[in-house]
Amino acid sequence: MDNSITVRRMNFAIDKDMEKYWFGGNPLISTFFYALSGTFPDGERFFIDTVRYYREDVKDPKLQQEIRAFIGQEAHHGKAHEDFNNALEAKGFPVNTVAAKAKALLDLARKRLKPQRQLAITVALEHVTATMAEHALRHPELLEQMDPTFRKMIIWHAVEEIEHKAVAFDVFRECVDNEFLRRRVMFMTLLLFFGRAISFQRLLMHADNRRASLKEWWQAMKFFWGKGGLMRESIPHFLKAFKRGFHPEDIDQKPLIENWQQRYPDVAGLQTN
Repeated sequence: MDNSITVRRMNFAIDKDMEKYWFGGNPLISTFFYALSGTFPDGERFFIDTVRYYREDVKDPKLQQEIRAFIGQEAHHGKAHEDFNNALEAKGFPVNTVAAKAKALLDLARKRLKPQRQLAITVALEHVTATMAEHALRHPELLEQMDPTFRKMIIWHAVEEIEHKAVAFDVFRECVDNEFLRRRVMFMTLLLFFGRAISFQRLLMHADNRRASLKEWWQAMKFFWGKGGLMRESIPHFLKAFKRGFHPEDIDQKPLIENWQQRYPDVAGLQTN
């Protein structure tokens, strides 16, 4: 991976009057992403800790530089999503409950799993987030349906996820180098990640006493499983990660983030010193 990981401080002014269901008013799609956002702050801290554990064992100076940038980017992601989660909490969504449940799972992993398995979880989840980032940037028509604040946050987060997508993987390869462990943990992580996301989504909708209409169910099915849908496009990428010798850079996502500042000037303009 080239040296293009940039730590950006962003200023997202979250509108307290933003739509309650930020994706075109659809509660199923919106709460899926609210559930993910609830897991991000502690998830990002977990990623940082698992990579930092091996930092002194890394001999490659280029990878050392990338680790520093990775930590910086992930720290800012966690803070931005904490602010967004607080705004959702103010609207009556128990996102802090989601965050607490996610933290409990991660604390259990810290307590019971060896460092190499924890790092393998980070490797798996970094592949998931980079894949979802690709989907967001590949479909600007979907971005336009989002609440403006969250749209900007998604674009920034997606760009940086693609920039640093190989860092945890390269640390794992240099310091652990266990393909069987990586692939086994990838399988278990995918099941747990999406299983918990759906569980958290249901919690959020139940708290709002919201039931989706048949039209909203159909919209959600198309969003996730229709032509160009999130899961329909993501699954082939997930499967590639099970190939022996896979590397995240085998999936070329660089064109999606080249000159992103020119394509999204409203987002680039939010960067502060």
